[in-house]
Amino acid sequence: MKHAKPTRAWRPVRAHAYRPSRTARPEGAWSALVFNLCLLLLPLATAAAVLIIGRDQLYAYEYNEAGARSIIERVEALNGSLIQVDFDRQRQWDNMVAMELMADDPAAARGFLLSGAEMLPPRSAAVLRRAAADGAGDAAIEVAALQLLLPGTRERYQANVQLLSLRPNTATPTSERSETLGDPRDFELMARALLAEPETDPLQFVLTGFSLGLGGDISTAMNDGAVSLLASTRRDDFPTSLSDEIHALLAQAMPIENFTAAARVSAEDGGAPGDFDNASVAFAASINQEAAARVRAMLAEIGEIGSATSSDAAATMLTHANTIADFARLRLLAQTAGDRAAAAAKRLPRDGSLLLAARGELEFNRELLIAIGAIALALAGLLAVIGLKLFEAARAGIRSLNHEDDDDHYSDSELLEISTNNWRPL
Repeated sequence: MKHAKPTRAWRPVRAHAYRPSRTARPEGAWSALVFNLCLLLLPLATAAAVLIIGRDQLYAYEYNEAGARSIIERVEALNGSLIQVDFDRQRQWDNMVAMELMADDPAAARGFLLSGAEMLPPRSAAVLRRAAADGAGDAAIEVAALQLLLPGTRERYQANVQLLSLRPNTATPTSERSETLGDPRDFELMARALLAEPETDPLQFVLTGFSLGLGGDISTAMNDGAVSLLASTRRDDFPTSLSDEIHALLAQAMPIENFTAAARVSAEDGGAPGDFDNASVAFAASINQEAAARVRAMLAEIGEIGSATSSDAAATMLTHANTIADFARLRLLAQTAGDRAAAAAKRLPRDGSLLLAARGELEFNRELLIAIGAIALALAGLLAVIGLKLFEAARAGIRSLNHEDDDDHYSDSELLEISTNNWRPL
């Protein structure tokens, strides 16, 4: 009997080349484009927001009751960090108060005294916290802290520092300035020296001119600020970057070249260029009003620091600033923490830690709102694309689970039926 060759039970399925449908939509390409655009927009909008905040000085450092307590606590913690060894913290605290009294710095002495809650051991610190909880303010804390001092330090403190509880309720305003940079005679001497040697540092000369009112109307606070600024610039620890910025601002407000030329022109009518009459006219004629307004605002901020603490304390606090913009932070610290900030400024390193204790509130302008809107739009786009891709992946996974038993999953072969037609008789 002769048999025909049987057909194999399994035969391979020929592979088909992928041919995209003409009706398929390029959703993947569009989502990738949107994702990349949002990914590019997000850092650009963020950088623009940061630049706008820095350029327009949108952080406002103004005193408010809500944030005053937290600022005071941060400054007290900074003073507490000055005690390096936990052993006998009360003696170290007493010694720091005594040292400031011997240095004739009542503001710093009171600052360390009021910071006892963070500088003393827990049991003694609890006494000051209870005094603060009574709501009587710094006067009650000062009285309670005095009882923790050694008898000698306490007597010296009471003899050299006016207690807050003994101060009058309302301060009596004074029309006289406590200190001035110089009189017309001093201004004339500096003008002659500057005209003779133009390379002389003009800082004191320009500040004296502003103090005399030659650069515009000046208040008592501005005059006091000029005194503190000049004293601070003479310190060895005054920041170089801040000094350069102040010199640049003063040079813009009163260009020395313009003053020199104007003084010589004024002297043509009589007298020497360095005479007060000629030099004062030349000074006023050389003033750049826009820059002079910024100088007066800067001096007013420094004066407010001094009025909240002392002139010497203001000069010390300025050494913690890196730019003129930092003066607003120092003013907030002085108005909030007062003598505590003066004590911290005297002892802390110039590493920016004191500035970080003052935290302002962000204000918004039109440009910043546009930048924030761009940031929100970019984030929304990124999240939308990511959400879409997650949804598609989840949908594909669910679909594959529902069809895992279908014939479409036999991708390599297909089952064929063997028919009796494969056999034929002899």
